[in-house]
Amino acid sequence: MFSIPYARLGLAALAGAAVTAGSIDTVKAADFTGKTIKVIIGYAAGGGYDRYGRQVARHIGKYLPGKPTVVAQNRPGAGSYNAANYIFYNAPKDGTEFGTFARSVPILALAGKKGQAKFDPRKFTWIGTSSSYKGEAYVMVVRKDTGIKSINELRNLDKPLNFAATSFGSDGTDVPIVLRDMLGINIQPLRGYPGGNTLYLAVERNEAQGRMTGYASMKTAKPDWLKPDGPIRVILQFATKTRLPDFPDAPTAQEVVTKADDKALLDLLESPFYMARPFAAPPGLKPDVAKALRDGFMKAHEDPKYIAEAKKFRLLTSPSSGEEVQALVEKLGKIDRKLYDRYSKILENPKSPLRKVKWLKVSGVIDKIGKRGRFQFKVDGKGKAVKSRMAGGGYTKVQINGKKASRKKVKAGMNCEIWYEGPGSYAGRLDCKS
Repeated sequence: MFSIPYARLGLAALAGAAVTAGSIDTVKAADFTGKTIKVIIGYAAGGGYDRYGRQVARHIGKYLPGKPTVVAQNRPGAGSYNAANYIFYNAPKDGTEFGTFARSVPILALAGKKGQAKFDPRKFTWIGTSSSYKGEAYVMVVRKDTGIKSINELRNLDKPLNFAATSFGSDGTDVPIVLRDMLGINIQPLRGYPGGNTLYLAVERNEAQGRMTGYASMKTAKPDWLKPDGPIRVILQFATKTRLPDFPDAPTAQEVVTKADDKALLDLLESPFYMARPFAAPPGLKPDVAKALRDGFMKAHEDPKYIAEAKKFRLLTSPSSGEEVQALVEKLGKIDRKLYDRYSKILENPKSPLRKVKWLKVSGVIDKIGKRGRFQFKVDGKGKAVKSRMAGGGYTKVQINGKKASRKKVKAGMNCEIWYEGPGSYAGRLDCKS
């Protein structure tokens, strides 16, 4: 049987395994005085990665030499691979840009999914992770009105249960596909949601009847879901050895999987969750710059204000250093290729269709432009303002005066044709006139 003991021991035991950019004893002092640092977030605003990314951006600046300005920038698309590829290849190698993307990136890259991951994850300058998944779990939830109460009942469905998902390469898409293969459950990830709150909305609107999500993310974004009379039921806990107290009746994947080969694959699939909210900078950073970012990252997580704010926003934090994350990625690179080959084969024919969007088209006057793509408009310039959002990564297409334009060019007072899915949803298209 194949096993990954380091996934059980946590990241700290691995810290000495990697020789990294910040590990030499003597380095010159980095200085970010007068610079602006961008924290690139590989998902749309509102989701778990966005919240953790912005939390780091708010606090790390004071712990970096020169106390630079730090801003967060969403760069969604392709299950966060737009951001990962950008950071690896295009971001400046001076420490002024680093970011966060899907925890599954190293596995998919090492498995040879070249269509998405065009890099060697071992060459990133790993900054750290905000969560090593202590007290956390990635849970499978289904709507209560489906009547489903167990994994076994998912096996016996006549027709697949739709799970809201973003795209291949994301945990919310790939993990249920692999679990479907191992457990024989009748589920179907429905791809095409831009991420964040749209996945929760899909379940609430019954476009999808389930999804996989982090416990911490659910506590932050949908605390009502955790109430006894909430709309969902947790039926499986993933990436945890023991059942969380909040879900005593939901088994862990380790309990449900019985075959030795399946347990080996499950170990591989769960291991990235021990770097649950990873942050990385481009390869080739100077040792002093890498050390400054890593030290600042860990000090930010020790800041009482960071801790208090994380508690307020219900963010579960258990940080691990860049050296520890680097060690885990190095270990992943040494796993038997046969396991990666099986993983890749499962994902070759995933039977995961794109959702069919029922766009609502209205004419409106932009009433207000907010942060992170938020905007309000009044239908035909009258009545109560309706809230919506623009998403990056090519999801929201914008034209102004008949020409393709950036989201940032949309201004209050513009008359627009708007395609969206209803109040509070992301817009798919805006055709505006200045």
